[in-house]
Amino acid sequence: MWRELFVTVIQLIVASPMAWKEIEREKRSHSDFLSRYLYPIFGLIALSSFIGGLWFTREGNLEIALKNSIISVVTLFGSYYIVSYILNEVAERFELKKNRTLFQLFTGYASVVMFLLFCLSSFISDFFILWLLALYTIHLVHMGSIHFLKVPAHKRGIFILSATALVILVPAFIHLLFSFFIQ
Repeated sequence: MWRELFVTVIQLIVASPMAWKEIEREKRSHSDFLSRYLYPIFGLIALSSFIGGLWFTREGNLEIALKNSIISVVTLFGSYYIVSYILNEVAERFELKKNRTLFQLFTGYASVVMFLLFCLSSFISDFFILWLLALYTIHLVHMGSIHFLKVPAHKRGIFILSATALVILVPAFIHLLFSFFIQ
């Protein structure tokens, strides 16, 4: 399971057109996607947030580590469901059929860069420039819109901008909101 997870993540980052084609061809079930991809990634992020809050932050302690883990998990789960819900609701504007499961798969795979950034930021939180890598999400969303969702060409540009903005900004907003209230 872990090997398959890391292979999927690496393929999405290094060879995203091929990865999206393979994801589309495999026709994974929704429960398979959740148990073999999404939940393990969220678990890794929670673990890295805990370790980062315990040992890699100034004056790190158990309280900070638990708060960091809670904020990360709530941010990721919340943003995953909000983004997939919004994309599903606006699907008809892009000449796509509403399909909640399909948009959840798309959101989970297109958010891989954000997931990795949440994992890395736990250890190097002062390195803000790292978050510029989130712009690679534009490429992932572009390739996913072509090979996975099959968005018509005349609607693709606005879909890419909308989906990328959602995938990047919703987690950032939720993270800022919860960081403000919890800490």
